[in-house]
Amino acid sequence: MNNIVFAGGVVPQDMRKNRRLEIIVPDEGEIIIVPPACSYGGSTDGIHICIEQPLINLKQTVSVPDVENGGIRHAARQAVNFFNGNCGKKATVLSALGNLLTAYAAISTDGDKSFSPTVGIVVEMIEKNVSDKGFCLETEIKKLPLNYDYIRKLFKKETGATPREYLLKQRMELAANLLTGGAANKYSEYTVSQIAEVCGFSEPLYFSRVFKKYYGVSPSGYKN
Repeated sequence: MNNIVFAGGVVPQDMRKNRRLEIIVPDEGEIIIVPPACSYGGSTDGIHICIEQPLINLKQTVSVPDVENGGIRHAARQAVNFFNGNCGKKATVLSALGNLLTAYAAISTDGDKSFSPTVGIVVEMIEKNVSDKGFCLETEIKKLPLNYDYIRKLFKKETGATPREYLLKQRMELAANLLTGGAANKYSEYTVSQIAEVCGFSEPLYFSRVFKKYYGVSPSGYKN
């Protein structure tokens, strides 16, 4: 999820045919955010970032100001450097930058405010229980007064992910943030086992396997 599959000046045509988010960053002026299945007919000068399977609820192309301190432009430039470089941690860095840029896009467009009531309930449910290792998402969804398959399909339509994928994304992003310092370095001295528990995993080894599959590197390697 949120993996950067292109960063540069001219986007290959096939990049616009699939479910990808495109962020256009001109040298100056507003940022253009083009959600999947949408198009943009204006100037295409500047940096283009294509993000695969973005978790963002945006239905139309919008122009937005950069976030405070030029965060989107800075992240986009970093993405270009790593996408075209040969750094050993290239995939890990691009994944992290993809998550960051998607989060900036969501914040800038207030995308999370337009969920349907049903999807909003499930999103809130996930966010409240992201650290609860005893939380069973499917059981809680089945308690809602709607068909489970209907909710699952609606959720994927609005977020780009199934409820389970969305929960995993929340847990993996939390883990990545904690491993690299967390809020004000509060968790910087936590062990991998402690971080696994904070992120809703009862088995540290299973957490490590899932994390490595998601980010391409072990938790300890990501931290270092």
